[in-house]
Amino acid sequence: MEVLDSYDSVDVRDTVATWHEVEAGFWVGNTHGAFLGTVERSSTGWIARDHIGGFVGKYPDAAEARAAIG
Repeated sequence: MEVLDSYDSVDVRDTVATWHEVEAGFWVGNTHGAFLGTVERSSTGWIARDHIGGFVGKYPDAAEARAAIG
């Protein structure tokens, strides 16, 4: 007899991120209980940081900054 384990793969591109503005101009994102990162308004744009606080980039609006993270 042969036994095969079968697992469904998960495509992270299909995962939906949830974003919450916890303070004016400061957003946090998560998905399925995992922290994704933050987006913060600065005087020159929106700064995106990943789940460990690493700089992802600076963007002209919050939507683009959130999209860069997830």
